[in-house]
Amino acid sequence: YPETISYPSLDDTPIPALIYKPRTACPTSPAVVMIHGGPAFHFGYYWFPLIGYLASRGWTVIAPNYRGSTGYGRDWLVSNRYEMGRLDSDDCAAAAMHLAKSGLADPSKIAVTGRSHGGYLVMTCMTRNPELFAVGSAVVPFLNWFTGHENSREDLQYWDQLNMGDPVENHDLWYERSPFFFLEKIQAPVQFICGENDPRCPPSESIAAHKKLVELGVKCELLLYEDEGHGFLKLENIIESENRRVEFMAEILEKPHMPTS
Repeated sequence: YPETISYPSLDDTPIPALIYKPRTACPTSPAVVMIHGGPAFHFGYYWFPLIGYLASRGWTVIAPNYRGSTGYGRDWLVSNRYEMGRLDSDDCAAAAMHLAKSGLADPSKIAVTGRSHGGYLVMTCMTRNPELFAVGSAVVPFLNWFTGHENSREDLQYWDQLNMGDPVENHDLWYERSPFFFLEKIQAPVQFICGENDPRCPPSESIAAHKKLVELGVKCELLLYEDEGHGFLKLENIIESENRRVEFMAEILEKPHMPTS
């Protein structure tokens, strides 16, 4: 069962979270910051098979309900308006810092993963706070506010403007909060898992980011599933994509420390 905690964000705002601690949790444990999508969603006392599996491997998992999450009142829900990619990203980055400071994880073995808006925050974490993460896996993410907006349905475009303003009038804000333009800051391996027919977060952004990261010499994996959209429907694809997600992180997190001379 998870434990309900709070920890300070980078601006000292208390962030509610669930933490899953294996019995072996210690300062040398691997760990994962698991970021929910939405952003209007939250982690609660639900059954998360993936989180349970990660904990069974001896990984500490922290699941923050960052600013913009549901379940904590309207002020919390709207507190990330015009702040997406900064405050919510800072809240997730601070989760990694909390794990290290609390002796629940090896600071050099902390992963970050998430789906949809959570995948977007994976990439903002890895571009804004690259020193905190050893590996990242972004599932059906968007990376570029401009192209994401252009390729979205009308209702989603309205949501973009409600939460981040007009793309022309707020050009600098949209640019700053788009991790696609800051890929050169990434210091760790990255995985993208996408549906080929995703109408909400088109895979074109992940494909372009994968190409750029490979050119930069960053280890990067792109998994593109045919006939899948934003939420995968085929059981075999769900199982394989989650297994590949864990395997990619495990290659880094479970790698033994090299002895020092």
